Amino acid sequence: MIKLIKLLTFALFCISVNSQELKLNTEKLTNYLQNFHNNNRFNGEVLVAHKNKVVYRKSFGYANTELKTTFNNKTKFQLASLSKQFTSFGILILEQEKKLSVNDYVSSHLSNFPYKKVQIKHLMSHTSGLPNFVNSMWQDLDTTKVNGNKEMFEMFASKKYPSQWAPGKKWEYCDIGYCTLASLIEKVSGKSYKNFMKEKIFDPAKMHSTTAEHSTDYRTVKTPELAMGYIYDAKANEKRIAYETPENSFVYWLGGFYGDGSIISTLDDLLKWDKALYEKSIISEQSLTKATTPVKLNNGELANGWGSHYGFGWSLYTSEKLGKVQTHSGQQPGYNTRLTRCPEKKLTIIIAANLSIPKFWEINLLKQIEEQQ
Repeated sequence: MIKLIKLLTFALFCISVNSQELKLNTEKLTNYLQNFHNNNRFNGEVLVAHKNKVVYRKSFGYANTELKTTFNNKTKFQLASLSKQFTSFGILILEQEKKLSVNDYVSSHLSNFPYKKVQIKHLMSHTSGLPNFVNSMWQDLDTTKVNGNKEMFEMFASKKYPSQWAPGKKWEYCDIGYCTLASLIEKVSGKSYKNFMKEKIFDPAKMHSTTAEHSTDYRTVKTPELAMGYIYDAKANEKRIAYETPENSFVYWLGGFYGDGSIISTLDDLLKWDKALYEKSIISEQSLTKATTPVKLNNGELANGWGSHYGFGWSLYTSEKLGKVQTHSGQQPGYNTRLTRCPEKKLTIIIAANLSIPKFWEINLLKQIEEQQ
């Protein structure tokens, strides 16, 4: 009898995937995540889908600790750098419309962009060689006011910040490259970044709870259902609102940058996005292939982005058991996010936290699912 119960329980955790079994022990996933939550290293929501159907969903903690607001299907998160793939696909949509080419020089569309040898594809793949923002431009910003894309271009125009190396020579993660892409979208389309993304991506994908903001400061983003972002103060053993802490004062004076991390969304909308990518109704197969093909450097080697390859807004590698992996994370004070796709298995993993998580990569749901196979 006990053996029969075990077999029936196991069957509940097995889902057919391309005529093969994907073993998904949801109890193990919950215990794994609960351990992080118990140690103040996770607070948020997780969703696992197969063929766009939800097979696991769980929330941990509160969307707003002070108000004891629980997570629900309408809870929104700041996506941080997970936003980059949307900006990248915005560029590819303009290419589909024959309004530009990713091989174009950026300066051919933005006359005030001084790095004349940088092509659009270099910005999309973090191989532009633009100045290191934190080590150079950051220290010259006026911290008494909100800075953003406008101030970035003013700093570019000063010619005080030279390129680090020739475009395509090296890979280095570059937020301001994606801010430049957002401004390029505005120039070429004649629309604001927010309106362009709504019209070309979010509305067609039925992502009605998703917006592309022109700010990353929680206090200026006027949208309902946005989860409050926290950090965990180990000394006080309590969660604190991220933007109120002195070490995160830059949330205010960097609040006007957009394109690199300013999109707000829900788990349900991110699943709709995943579906749209499979259907290729918004993004063509050719564009999707461009975005998910590892970029080559000038010397012919594949760019190495933190241990994996990189496309246009996607980190790329191969899992022995689950095939090709397309993923990207986002991190900013109070929020951590990750979207992972295994297209050969039609497996999608979405994780969104309203808590700053040191070593976020250690929450590795893909590895947990791999180990269950």
